[in-house]
Amino acid sequence: MTCKKFQLTILNFDQLSEKDQNQLLEHIEHCSDCQTYFNRYLTLEEGLDYILETEEVHVASIKKKAYQRILKTALLTCASLFLLIIGAWNTPPVKAAIKKALNEVIMDHFLKGQQPLNNVENSVLKENIIYIEQVLQDGETVYVYISGQKVRKEYKNGNYSISDGKYLASYSKKDNLFVLQELDYEGIPYEVEFFRNINPINISFLGEKLYLDRKANVYLVKEGHHVKREYWFDKDTSLFIKEVEITNGQRQEWESLKKFEILTVKKNHRLFDFIAPEGARIIDESIR
Repeated sequence: MTCKKFQLTILNFDQLSEKDQNQLLEHIEHCSDCQTYFNRYLTLEEGLDYILETEEVHVASIKKKAYQRILKTALLTCASLFLLIIGAWNTPPVKAAIKKALNEVIMDHFLKGQQPLNNVENSVLKENIIYIEQVLQDGETVYVYISGQKVRKEYKNGNYSISDGKYLASYSKKDNLFVLQELDYEGIPYEVEFFRNINPINISFLGEKLYLDRKANVYLVKEGHHVKREYWFDKDTSLFIKEVEITNGQRQEWESLKKFEILTVKKNHRLFDFIAPEGARIIDESIR
């Protein structure tokens, strides 16, 4: 098959059989031109996904997904004419539109990552939460439970902390001390403002990759002449899970996560309640 035919196939990648997808991906590994074209397709598709999800479409909710799928296919087909015939990808208006969509996509990931997971289907007594095992720079393992902005961190020495985005409670087992503090926090991650101000042309979508046996959406951001940074988001939860700094071609990865799971727990778990252990000395610094 010629490269031109492979590139035509790329435009229908989602509709291909697994066998045809594998054949295409195998070709892309050895063809830089088709690899570039495939990356452009992924960026275009990601941008269109965001536009369709955020656009207010007046369609019955039952039909909305089917409508979006048809509209997305039509938009991809139209865009492909530009890509194949006049190379409109390289024109400033098209670049700006799609790349700007990626700014919004990344900001949306950070915001969605702060939302609780969907409730367990057909259950009012259980909920899903995220469980993570994280290794700190000193080698210590931290056990983390997350539900939206609520975060509980437990340490092997018996210390723990709980945060809900507004307040932080920290317990020291050695001192038997429970401290409650108010956070200087406005509810929106600082990364949202950071990506809002990045030049869209410096952002590219690298596609899906596996991390801890889970699918992750990966984005590359150019931060200077010699520095780039990859941002990895868990696909299902939008949680920010990994960062890679690339300086002069050298990769520096911060892979602190060792486990990432979705747990189903009873709603009366009280993991995120600000309750001091019995007998602990309490200092409430949130009262001013």
